[in-house]
Amino acid sequence: MRRPRHAVPEPDVPPHLEPGDVTTLDDATTAGVDLTGAVLPGLSEAQVENSDLSRARAGGGQWERVTLADCLLDGADLANLVWRDGSLLRCSLREVRMTGALLAGVRLRSVLLEGVQGTLTSWHGAELRGVVLRGCDLSEATFTDTVMDGVLLEDCTLTGAQLSGLRCRDVQLRGCRLDGVGGVGGLRGARVAEEDAIALLPALARELGITLGG
Repeated sequence: MRRPRHAVPEPDVPPHLEPGDVTTLDDATTAGVDLTGAVLPGLSEAQVENSDLSRARAGGGQWERVTLADCLLDGADLANLVWRDGSLLRCSLREVRMTGALLAGVRLRSVLLEGVQGTLTSWHGAELRGVVLRGCDLSEATFTDTVMDGVLLEDCTLTGAQLSGLRCRDVQLRGCRLDGVGGVGGLRGARVAEEDAIALLPALARELGITLGG
């Protein structure tokens, strides 16, 4: 059986970037630009490659069919962002604020999410392939019809997360908080560290109709 890919490549961002113009991003492919701290509340049909979007601000915004490839998003504010039918390819998201964000049909490939604040996020119909989530807070996140393939979740908090409809292949959970998760059957096929699995027992018992206790 294939093992999850625990390392993802750093984004290929050139050391010298041209200043980016946020007004020209829609319906265009843009490469090699500096969008550090840019305000991006609304994007449509934009493709941004080999660029720096660190500390970008898109909180409460709307993105439609936006693709980011080989981009840095470290420190970005994506809280309550509604992002539909987009892609993240070989990107890094370190210390990103994503509270309440909706990623509907978004595809993630070879992406690092580290220290992300992702409580109450919704990953409806998202695909995560070759993704590492490390030290992320995904409390009360919803993973409806989400596909995870070759994914590592390490030291993440999934307290109260809803996993119904999650499909796992070559997924590993290590050092994660899993108390109070719902739809635990969505983890079928995943590998869970023994110490993490103990927290799943009450949820498993509920799904099987088993009453715990003497």
